[in-house]
Amino acid sequence: MVLDTGMRKCLLFALITIISCWATVSANSTGCGNDLPHGFYPGKSEEVHVLIPDPLLGYVERSFYVHIPLAYNKDISTPLVLDFHGYMSNAQSQENDSRFIEVADTDKDPFIVVTPNGMSDNEYGFGSWNCSKTVGPKGPTCDRNRGAYEYGAIICCDSCPECDPNYSCDFASCYDDVYFTRKIVDYVSTNFCLDHASVHHSGISNGGLFSYYMISQLADIFASIAPVAASPLNGYGEVPSQPVSLFDIHGVNDDVIPIDLDHAEREGPENTLVSYDGFYYMAKNDTLTSWVTESGCLGPEKYETPMDGQTGWQCQIWTGCHNGQSETVACTADHGHDYPFGAIDLYVEGARLMWHFMKNHRKV
Repeated sequence: MVLDTGMRKCLLFALITIISCWATVSANSTGCGNDLPHGFYPGKSEEVHVLIPDPLLGYVERSFYVHIPLAYNKDISTPLVLDFHGYMSNAQSQENDSRFIEVADTDKDPFIVVTPNGMSDNEYGFGSWNCSKTVGPKGPTCDRNRGAYEYGAIICCDSCPECDPNYSCDFASCYDDVYFTRKIVDYVSTNFCLDHASVHHSGISNGGLFSYYMISQLADIFASIAPVAASPLNGYGEVPSQPVSLFDIHGVNDDVIPIDLDHAEREGPENTLVSYDGFYYMAKNDTLTSWVTESGCLGPEKYETPMDGQTGWQCQIWTGCHNGQSETVACTADHGHDYPFGAIDLYVEGARLMWHFMKNHRKV
């Protein structure tokens, strides 16, 4: 659709109004008691476009889908799950894969689902999330001799002007997705009846890397994170100082973001694992050890779920974290770089397990 001058002015005014509202959101959701905005309906997803002042690159239009659960009540504060897609994907595909929207509509405890689009400022037009730099707090995040790997060259984004496909480790765009995430939550708070004590984050692959990266900066917002098929890149696994619960899912056969040395090319610096394309990922045991040690957790013990034994599914739990204010759960199964249980019609079972954990772990 082509916008004429008048429509463009109206759109700009609306976006500026939204941004000004973000700055004044109170502790209680200002969206409570209000009718759903035009175009939003229970049981449906609606795409939202907003103009935000990206701290790194100036004003930019971003987009995300908001799914309102069938049982939404404008007078009852409702939890929120942000669900981030993987590298080379988009929000629509993520809604279909993760199946959080199905759980939101059918669970006795409904929740809003926001599925954002990563910036697609590359020659192929696919989305990605900014979750590291070429050189991070502990040095390079990949083997910069990229020519040594069959798939070593990376796809540079327009937002990363210094990116060199044969030398850089940027993963992936250079927009400030942490800031974008905070503004998404502000948008939901302003327009819908949000339960601020029950805001959660999940993501697969690049989206899961982003979960681990952003949580130390947004621990004031999120009660839990649930990364899937992801481990932090070297130097980007800082554990939040505030209580945040963790529900980690990682297939034991993942050789894209390797879970252990058996599925990696070799060992990298700082005891990292080198992937097939040369990136340095923390081993999952090291990631979990950091979380449970720095959070003062006890355990582990077996964490029972209805899916135990399905394709090798098993979980363990560490309790008493942050003086009893959070918990850490790690689940594995016999799958690779994907959601668990081996078939897309069973992906919803993974979403159910994540939501069961999320709704029982609120911000204290």
